[in-house]
Amino acid sequence: MKIKSFYITASFACLFMLTSCVDYEVKDPNFMPPDVVLDEGDDDEIIEGLPTPGEMQAYSPSLLGKPYRPIKVKYSSQFPPVASWTEANTRIVAYMGEYKPSIKTESDYKAITNKYGSLTTGAKQQATGRFYVKKVNGRWWIIDPEGYPHYERSVTSLRYGSSSRNKEAWNKRFGNDNMWLSKTQAELASIGFHGTGAFCTNTYSKIQAHNQSNPNAPMTLAPSFGFLSQFRSQNGHAYPGNTSDNELGLVLYSDWADFCKSYIRSAMASYLNDANVLGFFSDNEINFSSQNSRILDRFLKLTDRTDIAYLEAKKFMEEKNATSVTDNLNSEFAGRLAELYYKGVKEAIKEIDPGMMYLGTRLHGTPKYLQHVVAAAGKYCDIISINYYSRWSPELTTYVKQWGEDWADAPFMVTEFYTKGVKDSDLNNQSGAGFSVPTQNDRAYAYQHFTLGLLEAKNCVGWHWFKYQDDDGTDNSSKPANKGVYDNYYEMYPYLSKFMKEVNYNVYNLIEYFDK
Repeated sequence: MKIKSFYITASFACLFMLTSCVDYEVKDPNFMPPDVVLDEGDDDEIIEGLPTPGEMQAYSPSLLGKPYRPIKVKYSSQFPPVASWTEANTRIVAYMGEYKPSIKTESDYKAITNKYGSLTTGAKQQATGRFYVKKVNGRWWIIDPEGYPHYERSVTSLRYGSSSRNKEAWNKRFGNDNMWLSKTQAELASIGFHGTGAFCTNTYSKIQAHNQSNPNAPMTLAPSFGFLSQFRSQNGHAYPGNTSDNELGLVLYSDWADFCKSYIRSAMASYLNDANVLGFFSDNEINFSSQNSRILDRFLKLTDRTDIAYLEAKKFMEEKNATSVTDNLNSEFAGRLAELYYKGVKEAIKEIDPGMMYLGTRLHGTPKYLQHVVAAAGKYCDIISINYYSRWSPELTTYVKQWGEDWADAPFMVTEFYTKGVKDSDLNNQSGAGFSVPTQNDRAYAYQHFTLGLLEAKNCVGWHWFKYQDDDGTDNSSKPANKGVYDNYYEMYPYLSKFMKEVNYNVYNLIEYFDK
């Protein structure tokens, strides 16, 4: 089947179009199935191998119901061998009924964006020299240091692998850190990724050095820290019940706020007043509660009746005149602890570096569905960060709407999401929260489907793909997984990166399309 799918128009409403993929040698030919042929012309593009779409219909779940023709993609939460798949309607740009992208080349993309990937043809806001957030005409935006509207697109975990093949490939492609970061910045920017997220351990300082040497080609940073674990170790406190699952109880100690200030001044000193720092994460995936373990229950079950966490939980139950824990009571209690946590960090950074955005703690699983936790995050964080798994489509009509309207007046950003290909990866894919999908092609379709949903949401300001590179052969207790934009040879997955580029290049006119 040959489909002429991307016709170029020139208008302000349609600013972008997919360009041809950067040429990369593919180590394993299975990464690009032989029946998929990409014919990349200059004026329009012929794509062979796309799944046959269904009939035109209104997209759902959505408050907009824009027309599209769905393709079918299989996914599973199981690790291989996958015993059963779920087949879902999936939206890709090629089959969006009323929408036509318009940017085709990298030069066209650069013509309307700056070094941060921000929109230079949009309504300029106040330039403060730092990133900040602002609601404009009902939609939340990040505003970049130059005052331009910015939609965040970055990758997490920009760091070395450790296997022999990874080291050999790194030396062959780069040979030194300067070459590695220069090439990586250019390659990622060429598909519309302009920064890094969490878990770039031992790389942040190298990125900052790159940015100083290449001021016109920076990589933004969003460094992550472990405030609670450092508070415990530096101030001599014990985890309630001696388990890190209860670490949030540490915020009940009176020295929490002072610690936040001292820790920011020491651990974060190199990032303060850096214009290329988007913001920072103070912790990762705090256990405010989980599907099988409510934090109020846990604290009430502590055997040490003098423990500060037990005493706070007991006091809460007495205040509520309650004898048993409910989901609503647990959410409220978790929210009170979240309020103490986020307030301590926010007031500290506001005193020390008021220009730096606070990105929260990357809520995941149950916590992102706890109203009082989200409300506390929205009150003190510039952006609520969400690690968004276990859903094929963003929950636009329910939780996504609640995050920005009913529960908090703040934007959110997805700080982790990915899928992993099962049939055409040489990794065993025995780990990770992302869905399994059959092939690299399906990873590409899944990326477009999920991000198009996020672009509909006026309270979403971007996403971080997890992650830069596939797990290495020794990662996750020898359970590596196909998560990366790059494989272990430091080569981009061609089909995935092509479909990433199409959305990444077109975020601003897609937003205009959805907001009409």
